Amino acid sequence: MNLKILTKFPIFKRLIPSLYKKYIFFSGNHFVKKKIEGIVYFLDTRYLIDRNFYLRENYEDNLFFRATELIPKNKINYFLDIGSCWGIYSLRLSKKYKNMKILSFDPIKKNILRLKRMIKINNIKNIKIYQTALGSYTGQVNLYGLETYTPNYSLYDTTHKNIQKSKITKIDNLIKVKKKNLYIKVDIENHEYYFLLGAKNLIKNNNIIFQIEIKKNKLKIFNLLKSNGFKLLYKTSNEIDYFFSNFRVNK
Repeated sequence: MNLKILTKFPIFKRLIPSLYKKYIFFSGNHFVKKKIEGIVYFLDTRYLIDRNFYLRENYEDNLFFRATELIPKNKINYFLDIGSCWGIYSLRLSKKYKNMKILSFDPIKKNILRLKRMIKINNIKNIKIYQTALGSYTGQVNLYGLETYTPNYSLYDTTHKNIQKSKITKIDNLIKVKKKNLYIKVDIENHEYYFLLGAKNLIKNNNIIFQIEIKKNKLKIFNLLKSNGFKLLYKTSNEIDYFFSNFRVNK
């Protein structure tokens, strides 16, 4: 019985990741290469995201499954991965929908380098990478690393001392598509509202399904989307992840 099957049982779901974490701590063997769903991944299992993906071969599966339902039914032309990290969504979708254009955005150089390496080894042709933070203005920002459990960075968690500088811009300055069907996944560590402020033209000119993680500025995000013709499609039971659309969606 493999680890993927074992982690489906409640008794093992917590035990195996915990034991594996101790193993990599004492052995130092945290860089691993693994083929999952036909894609070769380079994983750093010191990080929770990587470790769980390595052991369980899934990540946010309830959200990912919803995306794979909505994308083909609504003839999505572009998938925008806002806060792609090292590309777990982008890579999984790239093989599944080879004719869909995938645009991956992340400000952290090491995440971008790892994604580029995996794109190359898997001979993926439909992912385009942008190394930048996204918001409501153009300039430079400090990003604070959440290194203890994830390769992600935040504009706001200033208690962390691992600081990286990044450029920041509006997505409207980068993406000029019109009259397309877009699926936009947004998970950028409480900066989601400001991303939307910088996406006015994109929102106005396209049919969009948003998948957004919302922990802060919930009322502002809901009001902004409502004023632009969006309706709520789904929400997760923990009321953190939400799906919206500004057109009639085939479910």
